[in-house]
Amino acid sequence: MEKLFTEFTATDANAWKARLEKDLKGITFEQLSGSDRNGITIHPFYTAQDHTDGAPVTTQANWSIVSTIQVFDAATANKKALHELNNGGSGLLFVIDEDVDVASLLLDIELPYIYSLFQIGERAANFSGALHAYCKAKGWNIAEMDCFVEQDSIASYLSGASPNKSINSSATIAVNAGIYLNAGANSSYELAYTLAHVNEYLHQAKENNALSAINSIHVSTSTDTAFFEQIAKLRALRTLLALVFEQYSITPKIHVHVTTSNTYRSPFDSYSNLLRDSVAGMAAVIGGCDSLYIPPFDAAVKEQSEFSNRMSRNQQLIFKEESYFNKVADAAAGSYYIETLTEQIATQAWQHFQAIEQAGGLISAFEKDIIQKEIETQAQQLIQEYKDGKRVLIGVNKFVNATDEPKSPTAEKVKGKGFQAISLANEIL
Repeated sequence: MEKLFTEFTATDANAWKARLEKDLKGITFEQLSGSDRNGITIHPFYTAQDHTDGAPVTTQANWSIVSTIQVFDAATANKKALHELNNGGSGLLFVIDEDVDVASLLLDIELPYIYSLFQIGERAANFSGALHAYCKAKGWNIAEMDCFVEQDSIASYLSGASPNKSINSSATIAVNAGIYLNAGANSSYELAYTLAHVNEYLHQAKENNALSAINSIHVSTSTDTAFFEQIAKLRALRTLLALVFEQYSITPKIHVHVTTSNTYRSPFDSYSNLLRDSVAGMAAVIGGCDSLYIPPFDAAVKEQSEFSNRMSRNQQLIFKEESYFNKVADAAAGSYYIETLTEQIATQAWQHFQAIEQAGGLISAFEKDIIQKEIETQAQQLIQEYKDGKRVLIGVNKFVNATDEPKSPTAEKVKGKGFQAISLANEIL
């Protein structure tokens, strides 16, 4: 076998390019290359010569299958949460707008054995204290659990949901960075805004001499259907966060929670969303998310049903039980393309992040309309490509379902400076 391999000479990238041009009768390697939304040139193939030894990427194999519970009544929310856990779920995301009874909400739910995130609004200001007291009474150390409270005043301010931009101090920093992709930002800018978002909280903690108390960072973000790019984005995110932490001499635990983006989810021919979310969900898993929520495929058409919720869980259960994605950590490692793309997106994002900091930081750049203009430009370019037919959204601008024909919708716009989440289906029509 060794003699067999020695009889073949090694072929470098230039030889492959020459062969490609010969076989394609004069079409060059450069002519087959194109640019993505980040302005990064994507080549038809990659070799070891393209890859440089950048910062190592560390991701884990398993993840939590998350269900989202909108809490209006504690008992009703508890019943639904238990149903989700008993049918394949391993994580819960509670959306809480007003204070509720914690004991009723979490009855028979063993938080130490699952992932949990509590997204709380301004009117639920007492919930965090009540949750900590509940866990203490149970003998649970919340610092050792995958249990997080997200009350992201910065995200609320940037999205126009609240005029309050005061920063809450906590041992866990939890940021909702999904607002950037959902408003139309490309991956490198999305990461830059995420870093600047985290940095606002870290800077405040440093000012308050509270850096030593920070033991974990929870980042909620999103993925879309740009499969390889989204894998690279999540891999780059961990590397970049570690680089920010170095500036503060801290090493908190990172938890990356992903929700597949509503941007590409269409209210028309809605069963196609199952496929879109499978692509976006697989990208999240291979990119190394710690937890994943896939919204119901028909959420834009009607209220959640048991069928659509089950499909959302089953997509992830198939990832685990039939596709074995939870058996390999960082499955993308070793791919010259994804490794190279990870480094390129990370480099771009860091440069954008530095520019934001030079402008005074995320909030200052937002108040100067810098961020809004950048995202609006990127979003309009993306929308126009769909309108021009350069990109395809099945059932909307191509292969329209005659029995579910798109009709021009009316979307309520965010007032003031806040980011406007976009729906491509709505924008194309």
